[in-house]
Amino acid sequence: MGNNIIVPYSSFIQGGVRDGTDVVISGRPSHNFNSFSINLCSGPNIDQGDVALHFNPRFNQGTVVRNHKQGNAWGAEETAGGMPFRRGHVFTMHMEVKNHGYKILVNNRHFCDFTHRMPKESVQYLYIVGDVTINFIQFRGGAGPQYPAGAIPPPSGPGYPAGAIPPPSGPGYPAGAVPGYPPAGAVPPYPGAVAGPIFNPMVPVNTPIQGGFYPGKIIYITGTPRPGASRFQVNLACGFMESSDLALHFDVRFQYGSDFNVVVRTHRTGGQYGAEEKQASYFPFFAGANFEMMLLCEQHCIKVAVNNQHFIEFNHRIQPIQRIDHVQIHGDVSISQIRFQ
Repeated sequence: MGNNIIVPYSSFIQGGVRDGTDVVISGRPSHNFNSFSINLCSGPNIDQGDVALHFNPRFNQGTVVRNHKQGNAWGAEETAGGMPFRRGHVFTMHMEVKNHGYKILVNNRHFCDFTHRMPKESVQYLYIVGDVTINFIQFRGGAGPQYPAGAIPPPSGPGYPAGAIPPPSGPGYPAGAVPGYPPAGAVPPYPGAVAGPIFNPMVPVNTPIQGGFYPGKIIYITGTPRPGASRFQVNLACGFMESSDLALHFDVRFQYGSDFNVVVRTHRTGGQYGAEEKQASYFPFFAGANFEMMLLCEQHCIKVAVNNQHFIEFNHRIQPIQRIDHVQIHGDVSISQIRFQ
């Protein structure tokens, strides 16, 4: 994965948007910036489906055009407010979904409102295109189904009954137990830990590790590789930047280059990846089928189990391990839950 999100960028919004959703985007227009657009769409791009919000900074006109498109017809443009973006300068914008429309902030200042012209329930994709580098995207608030605090929705996947995770196939693993891993609830919470799982985050995911990373810490990740998936990655990062050092780069490759059904493990420091580890006794992931990963921090390594079966160990290459403070997830996967213990 490069240091930035590749543009054009299109991502399915699992659960759609609703009142309270806040789409946070950080990026930088190119030095020869002419135009870029950020779109909330019913389809994967502005040519396939309707566009509920088309947000289009045009540097050559010194304005930001807001519009919608329905049935291949564009509506009336709104252009008031001037140009809050500058060539080569980093920006952070918020697109907040309200009952009446979208409230848009640029660099923590209110820029404009855009009244709903289409039902917000029609929004299924975020699409970004043009002369811009995107560093960070996050959905906050009302994105995705909402659950009571502490509730864990049952996972499901094609070929398995609702709420079921496929059982481990290896012998000697009693139901619900993984040798060498503490049972749920056995690890006392780290002082200052923030309770509560993260449900249905948008991919790419970049979230702090609640309570920090230390021996005994467990990270649970539940998700589903997309049908036809090529690869996805789970990173334990030392910082929130795309360019941050990676203590563990866990790269699941269904079919990528010469790799077929391989999980590559390595680390990255100073932008350079280390030696790859590929050896494993089995490949635990299936496109379209639900999985649960467990990443356990130990004194000398990180243990990874998948669907209640031990998978690999990865010796620490970055010290101190307390530098590890973020989980990053990229690629062809939908994530239903991340939780920390």
